[in-house]
Amino acid sequence: MDDARFRLLFIDDEPGILETLRRSFRKGYEVLTADCGQAGLEMLRNNEVDLIICDQRMPDLTGDVVLKFAREHRPEAVRILLTGYSDMETLVKCVNEAGIYKYITKPWEPEMLRLTVVRALEALSLQRKLTTASEQLKDSYLNAVTMLSFACEGKDEDTGFHVRRIQFYTEKLALAVGLAPADAEHMGVMSILHDIGKLSIPDAILKKPGKLDAEEWAVMKRHPEYGVKILGDAPFYAVAREIAGGHHENYDGSGYPAGLRGEDIPLSARIVKVADVFDALTSRRPYKEPWTVERALAEIAAQPGGQFDPAVVDALRRIVADGTVAEIMGRYHVPEGEEGR
Repeated sequence: MDDARFRLLFIDDEPGILETLRRSFRKGYEVLTADCGQAGLEMLRNNEVDLIICDQRMPDLTGDVVLKFAREHRPEAVRILLTGYSDMETLVKCVNEAGIYKYITKPWEPEMLRLTVVRALEALSLQRKLTTASEQLKDSYLNAVTMLSFACEGKDEDTGFHVRRIQFYTEKLALAVGLAPADAEHMGVMSILHDIGKLSIPDAILKKPGKLDAEEWAVMKRHPEYGVKILGDAPFYAVAREIAGGHHENYDGSGYPAGLRGEDIPLSARIVKVADVFDALTSRRPYKEPWTVERALAEIAAQPGGQFDPAVVDALRRIVADGTVAEIMGRYHVPEGEEGR
């Protein structure tokens, strides 16, 4: 671990203690000091710091107040309380409200303090590496999911825009019906795979410029079940399987492949159905001009309880009204008015 990249902040109203701390760590780290609580707050406002050691008993602000502020404004920084007296109530409060890493009593053993700082920064460094790895993994799985989608829908120049709109319509609709942000985000990513089953549909049917005959339509209607098979049984793709298998079901039971009705249709599939139909209506197709958002919303809202879950239709109405839909369409659109506004 390269300690030189870490910045430490020491806050104490006793000059001798500040100087001792500064001398103890100046060789391995960048050191900042503050001689009172208010000065510490100012340092935290204006500087990125990796670790804070703060005295509890100071004339203007107590250490628990300063470290609570640090938790809110520099949440990644390690917070250590320095105290010259034992007050269990204060320590418990500091743990709960300021999220301190550890408290150290005065006078301290220099080697013990040094080890505490080293171990705290090692933990911080590991946490940062894990966060970076997690973000890279998230990007990788999003790219993999998108490439899978391109494999089945990549004949269309607008596929990249289409799947991104579906992704974010789905995420925002899921949030609007009450899902937690992480669940909504995951559902949005999994929605990219809603038509993965088309990989098993012959190109002669997928690319046919005219209307499908009854036999061809029977083949096309099997792509939901093909999608479920392609996605396997890994738990990670459970939501994707729900979506792939159910996004052509209708709320009134008239859809396919299973004729499911109402809440027997997974919520993820009910959400993606609205997102997919809305995007189809507001997008340019070889056989149609794009509809306006208002016309598409009116068409979908005219049949709640028919094809669509009324709660999801209401969520669509709300994300249209608050500008979310316009923002997504503006970010992921093909030039020349493809978005239908």
